[in-house]
Amino acid sequence: MVEVSVVIPTVDRAALLDRCLGGLTRPQGVDFEVVVVHDGDRGIRAVLDRWAPQLPLRDLQIAERGAVPKRNAGWRAARAAVIAFTDDDCEPAEGWLRAGLDALVPGVDLVQGRIAPHPADADVTGVFARTLDQPTATDTYPTANLLYRRAALERVGGFDDAFWGGGEDTDLAWRVLESGGRAAFAPDALVHHAVRPADLAAHLRSLPRWATLALVLRRHPQLRRLLHRRLFWKRSHPAALLAVAGLVLAVTDRRALVAVLPLAARRLREAGAADGARLAVADCVEVLVVLTGSVRYRTVLL
Repeated sequence: MVEVSVVIPTVDRAALLDRCLGGLTRPQGVDFEVVVVHDGDRGIRAVLDRWAPQLPLRDLQIAERGAVPKRNAGWRAARAAVIAFTDDDCEPAEGWLRAGLDALVPGVDLVQGRIAPHPADADVTGVFARTLDQPTATDTYPTANLLYRRAALERVGGFDDAFWGGGEDTDLAWRVLESGGRAAFAPDALVHHAVRPADLAAHLRSLPRWATLALVLRRHPQLRRLLHRRLFWKRSHPAALLAVAGLVLAVTDRRALVAVLPLAARRLREAGAADGARLAVADCVEVLVVLTGSVRYRTVLL
């Protein structure tokens, strides 16, 4: 009998998926299946063929590339009453599923586990390097490491397709909680998250998806307590907002460029000349992205 279905959405990241599936070959202490949802990439298929003899692996291909339709397709096709979500850039540790399932006691609908940067990626550095480090419970509930009762997912309809960007995992968790569910944290349910390099251009390309953070706040205004001054996504954004205003006004009055100085001084002090300048540019683009989301979803996030 399958006790847990592990759902992994993936797109074009064969090397990371390979490491993820390798982690699941370690003893987990439960009977489980792995549902990998993909869109037919040849590299992904080669990885699935490699691990199929060693894992209870199910191959689910859908046309949509986004994480939301892939996760929804995965849990709906799953056979177990408990769904464990992780991502293709994560590697579960030994006993991950056992520790998570043990925390799913009666009355609990959702268990989040511990996330740590992958030790094999310790040499990946840079101001835009990406990873997740979640040593304790968080109100954002990233799908890198979550277990749900299937009944809870069915109760709220799963992930919402309105989230074309980020925040769909936070929204789902809070809809489950607001429907009467309870959450628990399992520190021994560990996954290691890849540390991925990124330059400024790659970082800027990744930002538009965060416009949907405003939708999370519109639906769950209690999460404003997580923001800086209940309005700003990041602590650098008050200065970035001022800088953006100065750059706009400088089109007609160059004296407005003085408004850029607080952000520039802050970032140069924190990261030096080159990285500080890159971070300041990123801050300004981030503010523009969340402002766009604020307008679209009619709630203020700066």
